[in-house]
Amino acid sequence: MRHLKTSITFLSLIFYVLIINSASGIDQSWSIYPEKEGKFELKYPSSWITGDTFNESNEDGLKFYTDIQNKYQTNEIMQVGIGHRDAELVAPGMNLNTTLRLDSVLFIKKFKDELQNFSVLGEPNFNKYNINGHPSLYFEFSYVKSLVPKKGFFIASDINNSIFYILFEPDQSDFIKTLPIAKEIISSVKLHIQ
Repeated sequence: MRHLKTSITFLSLIFYVLIINSASGIDQSWSIYPEKEGKFELKYPSSWITGDTFNESNEDGLKFYTDIQNKYQTNEIMQVGIGHRDAELVAPGMNLNTTLRLDSVLFIKKFKDELQNFSVLGEPNFNKYNINGHPSLYFEFSYVKSLVPKKGFFIASDINNSIFYILFEPDQSDFIKTLPIAKEIISSVKLHIQ
């Protein structure tokens, strides 16, 4: 009888671990998105749908959706893009830390102007992540889209006066369970911006 209880407990523990791993994306099947001009590539869950191909002149970047219904409703989970900084905003010899701090102010202002109830959660962080070996700006935020609370993060790196960014914005209720997927995406990024 004792052996049966131990076996049931052990099987319950294995089942629990499998559920947690599945929810966190550890057992996720992945696809690779290679930007057509070779500027970047990253992996993303195979079940996600991309918007149109990446267009550097599109301010919204490349959008990713968890399914066709979310694409139809323009409820993206992630955007990836490359922005260009106005030359007058960068002084010759400006160090990267100063540049990233300037970026944080500009991006936060842009989001506050464009997103309903936008709020930065905590302080911008300049050491949390690197994107392909490049120091990055990172901050978490919340806002409301079509009456749905959103929570996400923005991460950006300055590379040769171009700004590579990822805007991750799931529904607030999905943030914790999708965070491991987002971290895997960040770690997969390969940049080739000249």
